[in-house]
Amino acid sequence: MCNLSKGIREKGHAEGVADGILSAIKNLVKNMGVSVEQAMSVLEIPEAERQKYMDLLERQ
Repeated sequence: MCNLSKGIREKGHAEGVADGILSAIKNLVKNMGVSVEQAMSVLEIPEAERQKYMDLLERQ
């Protein structure tokens, strides 16, 4: 596989994972009544990645 197609596939996978995590965060907030921070704790999202998800949630 060429490097370009590998890079595109990896980027698509990373975006899919991020979309799944965002969905899980939103579901926990909506259905369990927890804060975004609590949802990320329950999902064991590393502290270093939490701001990224906060930014993505704000854009939606």
